[in-house]
Amino acid sequence: MTEAPLLLVVDDDPSVLLLVDVLAEKMGFRVKAVSNGLQALEHLRDGLRPSVILLDIMMERIDGLTFLNHLREMPSLEHTPVVVMSTAAVLDRYVGQLQVSGTLLKPITSQTLSQALAQYR
Repeated sequence: MTEAPLLLVVDDDPSVLLLVDVLAEKMGFRVKAVSNGLQALEHLRDGLRPSVILLDIMMERIDGLTFLNHLREMPSLEHTPVVVMSTAAVLDRYVGQLQVSGTLLKPITSQTLSQALAQYR
C-alpha cells in the first residue's frame, strides 16, 4: 500500500487551515497545516517533502510571493507543485507573474478544492 500524498497548506486564517485539513483528508491526503510562510520554510528546510503545496498569497510576515522565491531557491524542492489561493482580485493581480501549478479561488468549497488537487492524489 502506498502512502497517501502529503499536502502542505500555508495560510494565516485558522478557519481556512481547518477547512482544508478536513476536506483534503477526506480526499485521501495527509495534511500538514502551518499559519505562515516562515513556518512552512522551516519545515521544508527540516526535510518535509510535500507532494503539493497549497499557498495563500496574502499573509503577514512572509507572503506567498516571497515564500515562492525562497522555495524556488531550494534545489530539492524547486519543482514541487504549488497551488496558490486567494480572492479573485488578488489572483487576477498576481497570477500572471507567478510560476505555479494552479489556482484556488476563495472562499474554498469541497468541489473547488477537489478540482485544484485532483491531479496530485
